Amino acid sequence: MGIASLILGIISIILAFVPFIWMLTVVTSIVGLVLGILSLVKKINKGQSIAGIVLCAITLILAIISFQNIFNSFSDVDTTTSTNIETGKQETTSNEELKKNITIESTGITANGDFSFKVTNNNNQAVFINTINVIFKDKDGNFMEKLSSNASYFGISANSEVINYLSGYDTDFSKYPNYEFELELDDGWVAEDILIDNFEITANNTGKQISVQLKNNNESACKDIKMVAAFYKDDSIVGCTEGFEFDSTVSANGTAYINIHYPMDSDYDDVKFDDYKVYLLSADKAD
Repeated sequence: MGIASLILGIISIILAFVPFIWMLTVVTSIVGLVLGILSLVKKINKGQSIAGIVLCAITLILAIISFQNIFNSFSDVDTTTSTNIETGKQETTSNEELKKNITIESTGITANGDFSFKVTNNNNQAVFINTINVIFKDKDGNFMEKLSSNASYFGISANSEVINYLSGYDTDFSKYPNYEFELELDDGWVAEDILIDNFEITANNTGKQISVQLKNNNESACKDIKMVAAFYKDDSIVGCTEGFEFDSTVSANGTAYINIHYPMDSDYDDVKFDDYKVYLLSADKAD
């Protein structure tokens, strides 16, 4: 029995490092552990028995750790991990808790018919959004149409806001007196793949366009940058346009230069505005 325990211990410790197969070691190590203990009780092959018990015990500990990691990975579904700006530490918070501190409100219909809305993140950590759906209803509350936001898979820094919208190209949003928002937060990959914090935005109205300098203060390079600008006239929103940088990678502590065009109305004429604000939606990690 002592020899059998040792053999099972050796087999178990080897298989513990083989992907997928390691789960079988739970059985082999338990059997080896039992045989080793019985051998010790009967004082048979004491040395082999002790060695077998030790190897089987180590294998069981490794298996428990592996199962714990798997359990934790499943437990993290529907959570977001990001830096808390008050503590400076990474915190994992359930998406349901984060949603309680996110507000979405309509900011009006633009000159070209886009349905715009403001998303405010009142959490002390960044949030990452898969999409925002808008459910439109008629005056009697009957469901009429469900549409997804123009910008999807983006982030919002702690205690900040962004403007998003639905394209009015083929929809007359003014006919819907009632609407509600449906928010879908990311459960992992967006938060892992994009950057949203540690950027400085400098925007300049050149008379032809909005020219944006985006300083990347992260330790990681970034690429595929998406931004949005909201334009206002007499405090009412008149347009939303997006800006992109898809052609180059911005190094750590480097700067991206992005052009954002002025808004146009449904007749493709320039829209007059007296104020504007630029927001970062996302920047993909480049390394």
